[in-house]
Amino acid sequence: MDWFAWDFNHPAYFTIYADKVQEAQVEGPGLTALLDLPPGSLVLDLPCGWGRLHPHLRAAGLEAIGGDLSPLNLVRHQAEQPAPLVRLDFRALPFRTACADGVFCAYTSWGYFATEAENLRQLEEFTRVLRPGGVLLLDLAGRGYLQEVTADVDDVWLDFPEEGYQERVTWSSDDRRIITERICQGARFCHDIWIPTEAEVRGAFETCGLELEQVYGGLDGQPWTQSAERRIYRAIKR
Repeated sequence: MDWFAWDFNHPAYFTIYADKVQEAQVEGPGLTALLDLPPGSLVLDLPCGWGRLHPHLRAAGLEAIGGDLSPLNLVRHQAEQPAPLVRLDFRALPFRTACADGVFCAYTSWGYFATEAENLRQLEEFTRVLRPGGVLLLDLAGRGYLQEVTADVDDVWLDFPEEGYQERVTWSSDDRRIITERICQGARFCHDIWIPTEAEVRGAFETCGLELEQVYGGLDGQPWTQSAERRIYRAIKR
């Protein structure tokens, strides 16, 4: 089983990411503003998780459809934030071509797959479902920032007693993927995410027919720098 099919569909996921409920109060308005689409636009929230950002898309007057692989997340989403929802795989989206005004991809949700071809396929699918002129907002962790904050704790198990889990972060031997192991509620989890370089992101956009409009370094729209915590890309389908 792929790590993401296990990790994001376990009840302990909601314990590990409990802080995201509060963070959504800042992330939701910030990312929605950077998406910058007019009211009435159709936006695909991929992945939607349990719907923590959905209220902010809706508050901006956007028509949001959520998609996620995790049945557990979709059940919680429907209970807390009722919306049109679809269970899906990023590599083959169940939407017709050129149907959406925007694709909203938050919280470093590109790079899950083991091969470059699969990760490119995800971006190709995002592009396919966008109408010409449609917007992709891709929110990624800053690579330089991650390398800096993990340098002193690489391969060290850390305890987070208040949060209820233990965590160890390492980088792959080729320095391309960040591997985050966690133990929570007696279960073990292992995120294994490709963290692309700036050149790799731009190359993938070019391959897929996306024109990069802007790269932001934060939710307030500040310009991106190598040390920024986030890389938020706003790209237009040609």
